[in-house]
Amino acid sequence: MTEDKKYPETVVAAIIYNDRGEILLTKSSKRPDHWQIPGGHVEMGETCVDALKREIMEETGLEIDNIEFNDLQDCIYPKEFEREVHFVFLDYSAHLSGGEMAEKNREMEEYKWVKPTDALKDLKLNPYTKISVEKFIEKERNDHEGLYKRALADYQNLLKQTAKEKMEFAVYANEQMLKEILPVYDHLKLAIEHHSGESTDEWITGVKHVVKQFKDVLEKIGVEEIKTQGEKFDHNLMEALKNEETDDKKLDGQVAREMKAGYKLNGKLIEAAKVVVYKLK
Repeated sequence: MTEDKKYPETVVAAIIYNDRGEILLTKSSKRPDHWQIPGGHVEMGETCVDALKREIMEETGLEIDNIEFNDLQDCIYPKEFEREVHFVFLDYSAHLSGGEMAEKNREMEEYKWVKPTDALKDLKLNPYTKISVEKFIEKERNDHEGLYKRALADYQNLLKQTAKEKMEFAVYANEQMLKEILPVYDHLKLAIEHHSGESTDEWITGVKHVVKQFKDVLEKIGVEEIKTQGEKFDHNLMEALKNEETDDKKLDGQVAREMKAGYKLNGKLIEAAKVVVYKLK
């Protein structure tokens, strides 16, 4: 004959919290000197969560949701029990979702809603409940820190995205404005190139001064005129309006002359240069 083996008993319990950040503690006739969290045994054929909901309803009359597993504790041969027993405590946290507090009963002769930190400081808790409350506080702190860190990261990302969008908007706005202004600049340059009078004429001297100021301002805001004279044709920066035939192989593919200036803004093409390109006959 072999000796019958004994196995631990599974017990579920929950720290029930309300919307005010308080937790529920109870006292029973079994251990009247200590406060504890409500719970009870898991029955055959019952899931742990179903057992928790049933036990909470039977003891307190309350309904719970947002159930989360927190910790596992071994309670081996506790002194306060009249028999040798090994409990496996499955600790949960759960949100108070409804129901009404039950009348006093054998499992709950007294109850109290209290802040978790006040429970540790002011109440006499049984050792296992004390551990459960401490771990609940630690979890809440970690969750809040995690939320804070995530919120901070989101805020920093928002600042970066906002700054990027502002920069993109500024660049776009500058680009649109430049597309309106650059033709004026080009016309002023053309006026100088096609002036047939003396270079000492006061008006042309004034125009040259304006063009120089114009050029200085454009350079300060990042506008760069595309070089074309003597350069090889670059389809990324130039638009070939027509070809000019040549016998010189060295000139093949080279810009013959510029028809309209092209520009870049902070390295980005905003206006392609329009050119005539040499091609072999």
